[in-house]
Amino acid sequence: MSSQPDLAGGFDDADESVAEALRQEALSLPQHGGWQAFAQGSLQSRNLIITVVAIVLFVFFSVATDHFLAADNLLNILRNLSFVGIVSVGMTYVFIAGELDLSVGSVFGFLTVLMGFLVARNGVDPWIGMLAVVAVGMAIGAMNAVIATRLNIPSFIVTLGALTAFRSLALILSGQNPATTEGIGLFYDVTGGYISGFFPWLVVWMAVVMLIGGVILATTRFGYHVYATGGNRNAARNSGISVNRVKIICFMLTSGLCGLIAGLIWGYLHVAAPITGTGLEFRVIGAVIIGGVALTGGRGTIYGTFLGAVIVGIITNGLVLLGFSQYFGDVATGVLIMLVGALDLVVQRGAARGLKYLHR
Repeated sequence: MSSQPDLAGGFDDADESVAEALRQEALSLPQHGGWQAFAQGSLQSRNLIITVVAIVLFVFFSVATDHFLAADNLLNILRNLSFVGIVSVGMTYVFIAGELDLSVGSVFGFLTVLMGFLVARNGVDPWIGMLAVVAVGMAIGAMNAVIATRLNIPSFIVTLGALTAFRSLALILSGQNPATTEGIGLFYDVTGGYISGFFPWLVVWMAVVMLIGGVILATTRFGYHVYATGGNRNAARNSGISVNRVKIICFMLTSGLCGLIAGLIWGYLHVAAPITGTGLEFRVIGAVIIGGVALTGGRGTIYGTFLGAVIVGIITNGLVLLGFSQYFGDVATGVLIMLVGALDLVVQRGAARGLKYLHR
């Protein structure tokens, strides 16, 4: 078992295995090289392609608009995508493990209201309040995962129900009225404030979460177990991996991060509104899919997810600077998600065809 962390350390070992099989097949069966060559190239250079797309979009909007490259605008992009970026770390784990969590927006909204309820209405210290909402978030994730894994209910259905339930709970707990605070003290300085009056602390929080999440996924035994669980659940179980335990931890991580950003948005905006987080699940899942995480599980990286979030942020911000409504950014993101999803299916079919010919 000592080799497991090494297998996870390559980020895309599942991709590389398939790509190697396709390379061998292409050598032995050149008449089928077209589809296999396409699938092989896509698998091997997925992160490179995403990086190039992000750079092209960055250059395009830099040339097409006058204010895109302004320092304030670039920091605004990073600050706005920080909440999506943090939660997308957990969602990456969930996707790689072969599951889906649609409840993150509603859970975030509920935990934000809970943060306001504890701090503004009951005088709880904001640091303790943040720890509390993170703990509650992890409990919610555990509940969703246990229902899905123990009762064999698809996570799509479980978290769809949670999406509705926790949005309603947010309205009930808040009485449909937002909670507010003056926002004075160290907590508010290091959550929603700025370093030297310029650099947002929110970006620092995102960078730390993504770095830790990426290292764990890439270099630890648990990261290997996540890849193995999503890649082939039966094989993972037969090798001694507790796939249900892995999935429960992934769901707990995702909802716990919803608690973290609930505390951060309280520190940033000083208000807890029951409609907070509406549509967050769309942006988080979009970042994950655009970032190259496989729809079927077993493949993906935190780096790719970060680029996916950046691409969504650049598109939204750039279109606004061009004079379009923010809703056009959502339309463009939706189209991009469909294109990437379709491309992923084409690649997977090409890979499957290559393996089929290889084993003939």
